[in-house]
Amino acid sequence: MDNNYRELEQQYKLRYFKRISSHPLFTYVALSLVLIVIQLLFMFTDGIVSLTVSKALSLTMVYTTAALGLGILLNLAGLSSLGTAGFVGLGAYLAGNILKSFSPPFIVVLLGVIVTAIVLGVVIGFISLRIRGLHLLIITLAFANILNELFKTPNNFTGGPTGLSRVPFPALLGFIQLNRETVFFLVLAVLFVLIVITLNIINSPTGRALLAMSSSESLAQAMGIQILKYRVLAFVIATTYAMISGALFVSTQNSASPSSWGLMLSLNILAAVILGGTAEPAGVIMGSFVVFCLDLAILKNIAFFQKYTAASTIFSGLLILLIVLKYPGGLMKGLRNIKSGVEKLVANRRDSK
Repeated sequence: MDNNYRELEQQYKLRYFKRISSHPLFTYVALSLVLIVIQLLFMFTDGIVSLTVSKALSLTMVYTTAALGLGILLNLAGLSSLGTAGFVGLGAYLAGNILKSFSPPFIVVLLGVIVTAIVLGVVIGFISLRIRGLHLLIITLAFANILNELFKTPNNFTGGPTGLSRVPFPALLGFIQLNRETVFFLVLAVLFVLIVITLNIINSPTGRALLAMSSSESLAQAMGIQILKYRVLAFVIATTYAMISGALFVSTQNSASPSSWGLMLSLNILAAVILGGTAEPAGVIMGSFVVFCLDLAILKNIAFFQKYTAASTIFSGLLILLIVLKYPGGLMKGLRNIKSGVEKLVANRRDSK
């Protein structure tokens, strides 16, 4: 009797765990907890987690925020952009000036950035209506270059070639002042909220409309989908995510320089999205960690790559090339294929018994 009860209890626990682990947010909650533990180890232990690793994770999360928006634009709506870095830079300068001038709660900074991003996203969305493919890439790249040149021009807003410096850390609710260690948790919290929003967009009627538009605009129109509305919305989302990324960047780095917002950053964010292979946050996160965290947290700590700085770029480029050749559909598709193969292997072994 006791054995039967224990067996039933064990089965119930397994089913309960399976039900929890199948929840869409389970993976992201688990990843967030791991990142929290890593940061706490950095804060309260001596040498287990280095400052370099903490900064690398923080910057990777910042860039992942921008990559999430580009993932929706590219993999869900089927639209392309090389202007991400320009919008990240604009968000950084706007948030930096607000923090330096008024030192308001971070939510106020975020609202100011979001409102500006929506206006810019609408403008870019309308410009994109008559442009397709490579021409759209060129237009967005030109827009980013214009912004970057404006950043370099001597003015009080951007600080000109020297950039913006001595930006204070943001405060939460007006009285919880963050510092170099605790701002990590703010970045993680904002990223988690955006992951939840992204998942809801993907699984909503809006996400299905964007997917239909990416497959065929003429077919989507025949189904009653308003192309104007959804093209503009896709650019609004991507621009908003990018400018929020900029606000997080200046909040963690306390500065912003024009050299940070060049074409290379746009290409790296694009590479992260392509590596993920999907608009789902899990794919974008994996791609971002390969493109950004690998270099910032690991390669830069190896003596060889410290001596030959170009070698880390070459290594990362070769790794990305190998992944794309091995998994043309992206890391998420490759992971699903591996999972499917393991499940088939386990099933075959059970049948053989």
